[in-house]
Amino acid sequence: MVSGQSWNPETNIVNTLKTAAIDALRAIVPLCLFLFVSLKLVLKDKVKNADEIALGIGFSVLGMGLFLCGILIGLTPLGTQLGSNVPSTFTAIVPWGMNGSEGPIFESDSIGKLVAISFGFFLGYGATLAEPALNALGDTVEKITVGAFRKRLLMQSVATGVAIGIGMGVCKIAFNLPLIWLLLPPYLVLMVLTIISDEAFVNIAWDSAGVTTGPITVPLVLAMGLGVGANVPGVIDGFGVLALASVGPIITVLMVGLVVSRSDLSDDAGDRI
Repeated sequence: MVSGQSWNPETNIVNTLKTAAIDALRAIVPLCLFLFVSLKLVLKDKVKNADEIALGIGFSVLGMGLFLCGILIGLTPLGTQLGSNVPSTFTAIVPWGMNGSEGPIFESDSIGKLVAISFGFFLGYGATLAEPALNALGDTVEKITVGAFRKRLLMQSVATGVAIGIGMGVCKIAFNLPLIWLLLPPYLVLMVLTIISDEAFVNIAWDSAGVTTGPITVPLVLAMGLGVGANVPGVIDGFGVLALASVGPIITVLMVGLVVSRSDLSDDAGDRI
């Protein structure tokens, strides 16, 4: 039975705005004060273009406050709702915001779990491509490598790695597997790839894992993982998804880096011939 509510009555928009504004002030104002004191007392310099800087800080506080409000009201509830309803593909659950039970949608337990894993894969892929940090990283990497590692290639590599990791995380929850079973083998492969890869690509690959802690990925993926874990019988929790999502992009970027390195070596050999 579908709920007729169009707005969550437990959501207080005024309190949410206040909380977001306070968190934004706590995050930005102390940092700005530290920079100002360091500039004046340690470096003995004046703040140039103080009016523009003050305006920019004000915009930063406003922007972060609105962004935090969007996470609290939008992304986190959306991820929780999706994650809470995904287990209905392979088990009977009480759907988010509804009364009564529903599911399993598919008669075959294996097919239902495969659908849930596929959902996690595409969620991770789309959320990663939407990360602002990944776009900035792609631009920087393309400049550093002089076009050898293009921005589009890096973004696709990272997004695919995160997607595979999140799919493995949903697999862990769906089959109630110990995290170490899924986390140890990729890290063993990762160490081997790190040893045999060029140092430049190693640095790029390990920095790429930071995308999984971005403001778009974390609210969606973590809320989704906890929502799935809370509705699958026998599962303690849904943590561990981000850990698997972090190792995925490192492996994919290192593998692509090996291909790019070999392509460059082949091109150099061809030029010499």
